[in-house]
Order: sequence, then structure tokens, then C-alpha cells
Amino acid sequence: MSESTTITVLAIWGAVLSSITLVWNLYRDFLQRGRLRVTCYIGQIFGDPAISHEKRLLIWNVTNIGKEPVVLTNIGGSFGETAFVINTRDPLPRTLRSGDYFTGFSDDLSVLKQELEYLCAHDSLGRVFKASKKIVKEMKRKFESGEYTTG
Repeated sequence: MSESTTITVLAIWGAVLSSITLVWNLYRDFLQRGRLRVTCYIGQIFGDPAISHEKRLLIWNVTNIGKEPVVLTNIGGSFGETAFVINTRDPLPRTLRSGDYFTGFSDDLSVLKQELEYLCAHDSLGRVFKASKKIVKEMKRKFESGEYTTG
């Protein structure tokens, strides 16, 4: 093997190896960033004297499923051009480490009207994490049919 062939093979090997390393680092960084899972449901609270256990509430459960901390700034949703946020009992913003969760709720079920596009959580980087469309659609259907009472 001539010297120029050896140099060419080593250059190709170096380029391939550095490309693999670059792709791996980008992939790893993408997977390790903080991500939030937003789950919304209708529920009731028992054991809190300030809230009647018969009152139905729209509940947001926000969990950091990523590996990096995320600063949760607010929870809410959107009616298209108009967004809304929920004034939570526990103060926001809050840093959620990996595996940490936040639960907030609203007793105003009227947000489930047909114009509702999504329910979500926002982080300090401006990212919007939405609840499942299927679940939101089912809650809207049940609200419209009168299955949920607002009082």
C-alpha cells in the first residue's frame, strides 16, 4: 500500500468516525433534554376542607419525563387565537427535575367548550407541551353532553 493510499484511507476513516460521533452527540442531547408530559382529566379532591368533594375539577398533571430539569411557568390551554392560563394554588414557576410532577386544577369546566383547541403546559424556554388530543376531545364531548356539572 502506498503512502498516499494510506493517508486517504486514514482521512476517510477519520471523517466517518467524526461524523458518527457528531450524530451520536446530537441524538443524545436531543434525548436528554427536559420534556414534559401533560395529562388532563376530570376529578375530585377529597380531604381538603376548602373544596367540596362533590365539585368536579379539570386537573392538569405535568411530569418531567426528560433527563434535564425544566422550569414549568404555567398551565392552561388555547381557544385558537386566545390562550388562557390557570391561576394555581401552588406557585409557578417551578423547576421540575427528572421524574418530578406538578398538579394544578381549575373548577371552571366551561373551558371545555367546543372552541377549545388544546390544554397545555408552558416552560421557561417558551415550549408548549400539549395534552393528548384524544383525551381533550373526549372531555369536550362529555362536557357538551352535560355529563360534567360545573357546580
